[in-house]
Amino acid sequence: MAVKKKYVSPIKDGRQLIVGDIHGCSRTLDALLKKVDLSENDQIFFVGDYINKGPDSKGVLDTLIALKKEYSNVYFLRGNNESYFYKTLKKNESRVLRLARRYKVEDLFKYEGIKFFLRKRYRKFLKSTLHYIESDDFFVVHTLIDFKYEIPFFNTFYILWMRNFKASKKLQNYKQVIHGHKITAIKHIRKAVKNDKYDIPIDNGCVLGNNNRDYGRLICFDITNRILFEQENVELEY
Repeated sequence: MAVKKKYVSPIKDGRQLIVGDIHGCSRTLDALLKKVDLSENDQIFFVGDYINKGPDSKGVLDTLIALKKEYSNVYFLRGNNESYFYKTLKKNESRVLRLARRYKVEDLFKYEGIKFFLRKRYRKFLKSTLHYIESDDFFVVHTLIDFKYEIPFFNTFYILWMRNFKASKKLQNYKQVIHGHKITAIKHIRKAVKNDKYDIPIDNGCVLGNNNRDYGRLICFDITNRILFEQENVELEY
């Protein structure tokens, strides 16, 4: 699989914002976006894993697609869940419906008799997602980047699935790596931001709900102002 990437330079007077794993929590995403209060000069990056596990993956995708229409500087990375789903969709349609049931995304499909098709807007969205983004001071990726390899961005398996690596500011060209995928306690996320670490995780396990003080938040990291927006899971409130 070819690596899809993009270099994004910051916009003057705008923020660069990075949102963690959403996993079908559409109401929590809506609440977070209200807190963030986007402006036209802001750039917002989503690290992937929009679908699966949570109650409303379709609602998440609809919100993100609408956001892209309203704001020009919105970027979507591919998570391992989107990658596996899209790969199955292209190569093994007989398994797609079973996977759709497991992922709770049957409502993404259009049914015509015994045939079923992923609706065009969702197929287009999945196809457009990137593997990583680079900016002047950071990389955004779904999981992690193994910089010990000579060509660290070549292997999409590591970009989508790897959970552990040791940060090296020299190998990273003195740029931070902001990523999701690995559920991390909120105190460790806050500490990484406060201490300006070169490895900043922003997946707090939003889909886990709000029954644990250490987990269950959807995170947005304002890297411009070094601020964390934290939104507790609100799916169960409805």
